[in-house]
Amino acid sequence: MAAKVFFTKELNNLAALFDAAQTGKIIKAGELVALKIHFGEPGNQAYLKPDRVKPLVKKVKALGGKPFWTDANTLYHGKRSDTKTHLMTAHNHGYTLNRTGAEVVISSGAPDAAAMLVITHFKGHELTGFGGALKNVGMGCASRAEKLEQHSDCDHCPAKPTCKKKEKLEACWVGSSQVVQKNIIDHAVRVIRHFGGKTAFISFITDVSENCDCYAFNSEPIVPDLGILASCDPIALDQACVDMVNNTAGRIKATDKFKALYPKVDWNIQLQYGAELGLGQRKYELSEI
Repeated sequence: MAAKVFFTKELNNLAALFDAAQTGKIIKAGELVALKIHFGEPGNQAYLKPDRVKPLVKKVKALGGKPFWTDANTLYHGKRSDTKTHLMTAHNHGYTLNRTGAEVVISSGAPDAAAMLVITHFKGHELTGFGGALKNVGMGCASRAEKLEQHSDCDHCPAKPTCKKKEKLEACWVGSSQVVQKNIIDHAVRVIRHFGGKTAFISFITDVSENCDCYAFNSEPIVPDLGILASCDPIALDQACVDMVNNTAGRIKATDKFKALYPKVDWNIQLQYGAELGLGQRKYELSEI
């Protein structure tokens, strides 16, 4: 049986999409609900703006949940690599209590909550081909040490027995795309199991840049804004997003736009490996609302 993925072309229709996808079933009155999001590196303008996603705060509160925005600090040194500057970046980008109705909590890994709503800006990525819901969980809910572990391929380095770099959160050997994708999925499995099935996923196909929102800049969109998708299955959701982008005419003239952008990256690995580990399935049924 195919996984259900719900879709709306209207960017102001988020609340209706939330209801159609039955996202509220993961929320119980009185429980903390993590709204996992990427606040965007300063200089980047493609990240999800707070006014676009704040209807989710109202929906969670209406069900009695206690929502908060969250992300984990980055491995690379920038404006989101430590909690103080990360909070400042989030606030400067509009993620404040006054503007959105929810506080920001920077986590050291998987956020401390009873349920998690994963809100993703779908875009390209140089190591994984695309950055979707799976990466938002697997890499995005990892501590700095866990992020280093995902990026590293130290097992194949002859200096491993005596190397001390990782003790300082440093590495010189970045893993191949295949290694990184599988490491991301392994961590995503642990995070999703941590929440005991109380996870749901919403992805925005808007301002689809070639690169991650971790860059201090963004490219022109590779396709026009297409809408918002939601599902309880992150693999089906990512597959639907990939298909939608690849089936839409844009400035990248290719049937597989992500392969055209990053010819050495096979983005299928993360989806296939995730399906093998039971995270979901690639076959989906798309329902437009």
